[in-house]
Amino acid sequence: MQARHVKRLFWVVLALVGGSAICAANSAFGQEGTPAEKDVSAADTASEAFFRPAPDLAQKYDADKIFPQGRIFPVSFFGLNLGRDKPEGLTLIGPYGREQNVDAAKKFGLKCTYTISLPMKFHEKEPLKLSPDEIRERIREQVEAVAGHSEIAWWYLAPEELRYWRKNELTYLEVATEAIRQADPLKRPVWMYDPNHRNAAALARTVKHLDICGKGMYTNYSGQGENRVWVRWTIEQEVKAIELANRSAIPIAVPEMFHQPPEEFLSMIPKWVRHDVYLSLMTGAKGILVFSGWRRPKFPAFDRYFQAYAECIREINGPLNLGQVFLFGERRNDIRVRVLHGPAQVATAHKEPVEFPSVAVLDVAHGKDRYLFLANSSNEPVRVEVQGLPRTTITAENLFETGDRQIVGPGQWEQDLESLEIKAFRFEPTLLKQGN
Repeated sequence: MQARHVKRLFWVVLALVGGSAICAANSAFGQEGTPAEKDVSAADTASEAFFRPAPDLAQKYDADKIFPQGRIFPVSFFGLNLGRDKPEGLTLIGPYGREQNVDAAKKFGLKCTYTISLPMKFHEKEPLKLSPDEIRERIREQVEAVAGHSEIAWWYLAPEELRYWRKNELTYLEVATEAIRQADPLKRPVWMYDPNHRNAAALARTVKHLDICGKGMYTNYSGQGENRVWVRWTIEQEVKAIELANRSAIPIAVPEMFHQPPEEFLSMIPKWVRHDVYLSLMTGAKGILVFSGWRRPKFPAFDRYFQAYAECIREINGPLNLGQVFLFGERRNDIRVRVLHGPAQVATAHKEPVEFPSVAVLDVAHGKDRYLFLANSSNEPVRVEVQGLPRTTITAENLFETGDRQIVGPGQWEQDLESLEIKAFRFEPTLLKQGN
């Protein structure tokens, strides 16, 4: 009898000890389960963070107005003949012109700029001498005469390229912009074109009085044709000027369409245009105003340029609607690239060259979508490793290659870019069948 009790006691103790060991083992792995299960859970959490929706930054902007007062991405050509050349996605007429711009805007259902100017003759031996009050009154009269036209989106101030180091020109800039704002009940933005060569310090002197900062971005004309990262330098100067002098202003890109290239370079025009447009947007530009849309004599490359810009404009304001991503996307910094093959650095052609990474990266979220833009500013092909993607399988849709959808697994993802090539991807989580 005693032996049976001892035997039962032995099995009870053994069961208790074994159960404790199992509980201890489960505790070591955590209540979620095995280490492999924990890794999956952590990866899922990281993926959720990567794909977290961006805030709706556009909701406070009017749907039928041009940025910066509305959601419409600004695209225009100086001097464009709309009866002959009207690309899909064009949203703005001007900047040169007055009443004819308003009439064209009504006819084509667009918005326009309106030029406000006085014949100051600053570059002549005897400039027009007006007191600040006289300038203010004449400008006020011009604005009040047309302020009721809702088609006007921006005011364009002339004479342009005002020299901030000349007292009479700076006074004109200060007084004229102030008078425009006082006379306009809708407080529409004011822009004056700044010349091609100005840097951040110079632009800060003018943008202090403006709402839009836009200097020339004439890459070939400026001798930067083989150093197209100069586009990045250009927009960075505008951004820095805004940070220095007027944080409420916006930067825009003013790319070229007037300089006839040598015959052997004509085939490069589509690459030049795409690179310059997209690199400017990736760097922070909030509008594209091409100089110019005029079919000038001795410029047979017009149609090649125009078609290249038209393709970009369709992507910006067409079905892809990338303009909204560049205007209202939330810029993030999870993703970076490492150059595996090809030049890692490029430089401008300044007397003191400015160096930049050869491949620019824009990592941006818009709504529920996550985008990656890559711009190769090198004149050689490069291969890059894309780092910082979530540790789960995702899908990468190549926005510029119809039907190209890549399954990207955890770990290394490499991309090849031709010289001056732009790539754009839209990422989304991949739902794999159980067992895959």
